[in-house]
Amino acid sequence: MSAAGISSVVARRTAAGLAAISAGLHGVMLGHVGSAAAAVLIAGMVGACLYCAWELWASGTTRAWCLVALMNLGMVAVHLPMSGSHHITHAQVEAVVPQSMIMTSATVLSMVEVLVAVAVLCYRTRGNARAVGQPD
Repeated sequence: MSAAGISSVVARRTAAGLAAISAGLHGVMLGHVGSAAAAVLIAGMVGACLYCAWELWASGTTRAWCLVALMNLGMVAVHLPMSGSHHITHAQVEAVVPQSMIMTSATVLSMVEVLVAVAVLCYRTRGNARAVGQPD
């Protein structure tokens, strides 16, 4: 195997490890939910993260990287509005509840995974972009 092939395997397996860590963070969040609907949603996210991790570990196809990018963009879209502090009003008293460290970690990890996936996809498809831009 060439040096480029080895680095590709290391990169995709590192990304698979990040996806597995995301699954673990969601698993920790699963223990802190109050409703059954939220528990089902978070359990689904654990499964989705593990599926992405498996896809990257096994093959690292362009499809797998697209899936990672889209899943993590969805995570960022859901988690980012929840970032910062939430204001809760109780009988004219406003209390500030800080975001949990788990949610912050999951959001940052999702952003890192998006950046890695986009970088890989840009690298892999750069030849296609040149071919499309060439006049016949």
